[in-house]
Amino acid sequence: MDQYITENNLKAFGINLEGQDKTSLLAHLNETLQERVGTEIAALLDDTKLKELLDMQETATGEEVGNWLVQNVPELQQIVEDEIDILMGELADSTDTINKAA
Repeated sequence: MDQYITENNLKAFGINLEGQDKTSLLAHLNETLQERVGTEIAALLDDTKLKELLDMQETATGEEVGNWLVQNVPELQQIVEDEIDILMGELADSTDTINKAA
């Protein structure tokens, strides 16, 4: 999965990253996003499609998996957008704590 949450997203929520490890925070946020999107996708797929996806993840490139997801999960873009909104909302709720740690 590409990096969907960037430093600009965080700045838009008033999160000051000066003096913090931006790379680690962004990596953590994007990993969390990937896990949440994966959970949502898995819940939508029937057993056959889920097995196909899991098998493909073992051998295919990221691009091939991405193409498969686009073809087999019509709600993919909406799932990603919804999960970004949820994650950024959770992060916005923690903004004061994050900024105090800076």
